[in-house]
Amino acid sequence: MTAKQTKRQETKEETKAAATDAPGTTLDPKEAPARLAATGRNDACACGSGKKYKKCHLAADEQAAAPPLATPDAQEHLAEGWRLFEQRRPGAAEKEFRAALAIDAKLTDAQVGIGMARLAAGNSEGAKEELNVVLAAGEAQAEKMRADGVKDAFSKPEAQPFIRAAHALGCLAYDEEKYEDAVKDLALVHAIDDGSVGVEARLIAAKALMKLERAADAAALLEPATKIEEGKGRAELGLALAEFTAGNEAKARAALGNALDANPHHGKTLLGRVRRRVENVAGARPGSLEEALLYTQTYGDVWTDAAKKFLETVLDERARNKKAASPAETGSGESEEPEEAAPPA
Repeated sequence: MTAKQTKRQETKEETKAAATDAPGTTLDPKEAPARLAATGRNDACACGSGKKYKKCHLAADEQAAAPPLATPDAQEHLAEGWRLFEQRRPGAAEKEFRAALAIDAKLTDAQVGIGMARLAAGNSEGAKEELNVVLAAGEAQAEKMRADGVKDAFSKPEAQPFIRAAHALGCLAYDEEKYEDAVKDLALVHAIDDGSVGVEARLIAAKALMKLERAADAAALLEPATKIEEGKGRAELGLALAEFTAGNEAKARAALGNALDANPHHGKTLLGRVRRRVENVAGARPGSLEEALLYTQTYGDVWTDAAKKFLETVLDERARNKKAASPAETGSGESEEPEEAAPPA
């Protein structure tokens, strides 16, 4: 060890010992901030030891005056996890969700986040494992809500993890072509929620029932959604398909008319006359072209050729009826809104 290193070591030891071995009076740690503000490093220490402050109680006062370390906040980790999830960084998101869960083991929303992150990363089995834990934890609460006739469960923060988990599991089951499981999981959602999430659960469950060739059951499931503001147009469209497939053409025609009244773009998008992919789900406002495109890309695959032919027939009838009702307008050279050309293959 060099002389310089030896001197530095002696100084450290001297400073450390000074705070405990100084013959001066004991200093109140609560007064440390005031002493730090009023005493220079080379001033005599206030304890009366005769030593310079820096070689006496300075280190102890700095430690006493230091602010306590902030306790990690589970909600901050949770918010950061969802932010990273939205940025399509599932690995980083899962780390944040796990950090939140380590602080608060009862934070089931973090458990949902882990499941969703795993799902986004392509780990379906891992996602199921996490999401099923959430279902088990919320089962009793959901059962009570069903018994109490609750229909706005997603508006209750304590019920949101259960609903998110059930919805995600239902969609995953559908993607894996486990349609019976999809219907069962999604029923957990729409049984207690009639809002936008519950309506979406009915639409996907009805699509699963169509895959199972249970059109009458799909129609029965969609009928209540046609009376809910969030589901009017889309639910009517699904109902029209279900009724047509079940052989109830009159009911199908009525439902289809309601759907086209709510959003006239549905016909063109389902028939492939407008093709565009919508990524911004939030921007698909009721009655907009984006809403119609989103319905087609989500549910259009269950529309058979026969159902599309029926749709085309109804569209032609509506156009003829409109022309007959407004001869002056059609004779003036005006035409309906031009259809958007499909992009080249």
